[in-house]
Amino acid sequence: MNLNKKWLSGLMAAVLLLTPLSAVQAKSLVPDVTVLQAAGADQMEAGKDTGHPQVELDQLTDAGEPAAEQAPQAIDENQAAASSAVQETEFRNLAAGLPYEWSEAPEASHPDDGYKLTDGKYGALDMNDPAWVGHLRGKAREVLFDLGEEKSIGKITANFFQDFPTNSILVPLSVSMYVSDDKENWGLLSHNATQLLWGEGPPRHETFEWDGSRDGIKGGNTEGKLAYARYVKVTFYMHPTQWEYIDEIEIMGMDGKIEGAVKVPAEQPRFLEPGEATAGIRNLNLFYNGQYANGLGDWNKERIIPNISYVNKDGEPVDWLYDGVLYLGIASPAGRDFGQGQTNLDDWKWYLDKTFAATGDMQQLNEAAKEVGAKLKQPDHQVKVVLMIPNPGESLTNFGDIDGSGSLNFNDSVVGKEKASENRGKAVQWWLDQTRQRWQATNYSNLELVGMYWMPEQIDISESGPDIARMVSDKVHAMNMKVFWIPHSYAYKMFMWKDVGFDAAALQPNYFFGGMDSDRLDDATDTAKRYGMGNEVEFDDGMLTDPVLRQRFVEYLDSGVRSGLMQNGFRAHYQGNNAVYNLGVSKDPSLRLMYDWLYQYLNGTYAIDSSPAPETMAEVVQRYVASNEIKPAFGNDLTYRLQTIKLLLDDNKPKEAVTYMQDFLAHIHDPAVQAQGLISVPAATVLDSYAQVLIHTWSDGGGLSNLVLGQSYTISQQPNSNYPDSGNELTDGRFGGTDYRTEQWQAHAGSDYPDERSRTITFDLGGNKSIGAIRAHFLQDKGPGIYFPPNVTFSVSSDGQSWSTLATVSPPPAQDAASAEFVGWSGITDGVPGESGADKVSARYVKVEFPVNVWVFLDEIEVLGIDCHAGGGTAIDGARAVVDAAAKKLTIDGLVVNGSQSQVNLKILDSKGKVRYEGQTTSTETGSFQFTIKLTGNLKGTCDAYLSMEGMPAPVKISFEYNKKD
Repeated sequence: MNLNKKWLSGLMAAVLLLTPLSAVQAKSLVPDVTVLQAAGADQMEAGKDTGHPQVELDQLTDAGEPAAEQAPQAIDENQAAASSAVQETEFRNLAAGLPYEWSEAPEASHPDDGYKLTDGKYGALDMNDPAWVGHLRGKAREVLFDLGEEKSIGKITANFFQDFPTNSILVPLSVSMYVSDDKENWGLLSHNATQLLWGEGPPRHETFEWDGSRDGIKGGNTEGKLAYARYVKVTFYMHPTQWEYIDEIEIMGMDGKIEGAVKVPAEQPRFLEPGEATAGIRNLNLFYNGQYANGLGDWNKERIIPNISYVNKDGEPVDWLYDGVLYLGIASPAGRDFGQGQTNLDDWKWYLDKTFAATGDMQQLNEAAKEVGAKLKQPDHQVKVVLMIPNPGESLTNFGDIDGSGSLNFNDSVVGKEKASENRGKAVQWWLDQTRQRWQATNYSNLELVGMYWMPEQIDISESGPDIARMVSDKVHAMNMKVFWIPHSYAYKMFMWKDVGFDAAALQPNYFFGGMDSDRLDDATDTAKRYGMGNEVEFDDGMLTDPVLRQRFVEYLDSGVRSGLMQNGFRAHYQGNNAVYNLGVSKDPSLRLMYDWLYQYLNGTYAIDSSPAPETMAEVVQRYVASNEIKPAFGNDLTYRLQTIKLLLDDNKPKEAVTYMQDFLAHIHDPAVQAQGLISVPAATVLDSYAQVLIHTWSDGGGLSNLVLGQSYTISQQPNSNYPDSGNELTDGRFGGTDYRTEQWQAHAGSDYPDERSRTITFDLGGNKSIGAIRAHFLQDKGPGIYFPPNVTFSVSSDGQSWSTLATVSPPPAQDAASAEFVGWSGITDGVPGESGADKVSARYVKVEFPVNVWVFLDEIEVLGIDCHAGGGTAIDGARAVVDAAAKKLTIDGLVVNGSQSQVNLKILDSKGKVRYEGQTTSTETGSFQFTIKLTGNLKGTCDAYLSMEGMPAPVKISFEYNKKD
């Protein structure tokens, strides 16, 4: 699904030459360069004006800002400006010859001797000039100066180099300048955006400048034009893949404190916190409801419930999940982009009609909120809603007629800037009026409209870009609502978000989608704090099948804990279109756990290194005890049970650990326990997910390998020719996700002929091997008529003639959304028929059978076990010793691998090394064996039992404790 996080392939090695990044592009793989270059005549379509003036270096003032943004504030300031100019003639470079500190050392190929930025030598427009200091990739860089004592500072400049694409060097997107009294707490002087912009061209340079006489002091509501401080810091934003070169930083000022010099109050970098600015929303869930060919833009109640509420494994709500929902659309049915300024009035009407229809997306959300509220006994609960505002853009000449006065034209070059701006304002006001009217007409009982979302993901690079954003903010505020914004990771002038009137902003890291280094998340949180924003948490359905994406999702959660975002910050959440739902209803315990971790994160209880283990579960129990969701005494009981399970695992007894964990689950879900309020339902649900993952791990493949990986097999009837089998499609280790169109799936169609309504898939392992689990992976998608088979039978054989059935398993019932699930037999949880206590079976042949009544899709079959042939000879697997002290009985059993009806020898030594027993037995046809021994005499202490067979290089040793005297 190409939602809005995938770059067009042509951009991966090229540049984006037109104005801002769209919503389609912003959440995406990072291209080699994202160019923020204004379009020149050679970059426009024939006969069209993009509406964005060409920006050349010689049009800029000394500050690197457009002249239009630097006009004097008022005539009566001229005298003060003149006085400042006199002072500037007396300034000197306070940084000349000074050493400084880097937050991260420059690249070795373009090093810094510690004085290159203060030696007065400016680099030529040549990357090989040694004056240039080079940095590549990574986090924002900081350069810190100590002036030795407090001094009066009036201007700071930093000079950079751009040579793209020839040498992959770009100027920074933004440069920030700070001062400090103690080198720890910093006051902001200014944020400065590039005016050269990122684009192709000959080598050029750009000087970023703070000039107090013109710019004033940005931070601390300070009115001065000179800063009085000892330390200076210059921070510049790094491109994720390109070089950045700097040659000189100048700090202009005077020694001592001169008239007008002021202290700049320090401001701690911090996230935007949930509160009035966010309309009380802490976690904003993005619901994309534009046009999608697969219908994922159409939301229904069933799909929404696991998004707004935390559901248990049966799909029942047990707590609230997200407290805010943002409805937004990317594309109209005509394929035009709502964020790019491409859509017209017909597109806008289509979206509003769809969203506010009697059974439309908003009504479905209301019905979901109503149902969840009733089940949680909070019938008056209202979900907070934010709705998008499309970008009218600056290029359309025929938007449509909203009031009978004619079609609106947004193009400056056709109707002039003033008229184009007026028309954009009329279009936005029409949208807001329509939203309010439709909302009031429907009177949603369990929803509250609290804000509007501005679709463009950066401040437009045109001269009118900031004014358009301010216009939108003013109109939304007039309706007593908040303005929300989610800029992409390299959004132009993102630091201006408060200046243009936005109330709540969450910066996209864009790390989830690849192409960025692992430190990107830290850089994104640092940037968000620097600008006072929140962050976006990003994931999508790709994590259902891709372990790399699952790991990145976990990295987002871990980063939120480390940075404090989880505890204190406002978050938006990009989930593609269906990831939260699919995780919430998944029958795969490892995927369901991702949903539970998300729930913990949203509630501020997630902990780093939450990988499933009894110890982790014990930590979760203690956190719930601390929050009073588990009573202390009951928490102690659960902790003791988990410690017992850990000891069983330490003793290599996974089967017993599974039994004890199943008992743990029964205990926390005991109606009597629930009735006494010993554990909350959400706490029990989270612990259930951890337990299910562990049971699944210990039951299916713990310590076992896939014996059929890459192997061939036979099929009783070949799959449909449209979904063929290449010969090892079912054993290549590749899964098809939930899209039946991917090539990993093979498909079998139902038939009118009874003898064609079943399939048998047979594997020859080449010899008897120890098998602990067999499973087949099927797809279910009700839309195109694909269903799990009614049942699947798993059988084994030593000769390929006589078969023993291990199990016949029924898959889970059909869900509304597409899902892919394993159906299988596990020796630990299901046992071996006729072999009490056995958890593995020895066999050479494996058979998987299932009926085919409709379309059946499968992509993988796994046979998990131990390949003892790898080392040659016969081996013993799964040996264990069980002592019944009261009955004075010892039972030792196990499985012979690659050898049925074989002689097994046993020798037992007491704690002093004395032989206390020797004997033999013969294994069964399936390889299992058992010794039952009467214990006599004093065997106090640890005894050792040795099992051996002919051809084994060394006996198998197992130990047991016995302290009861005869």
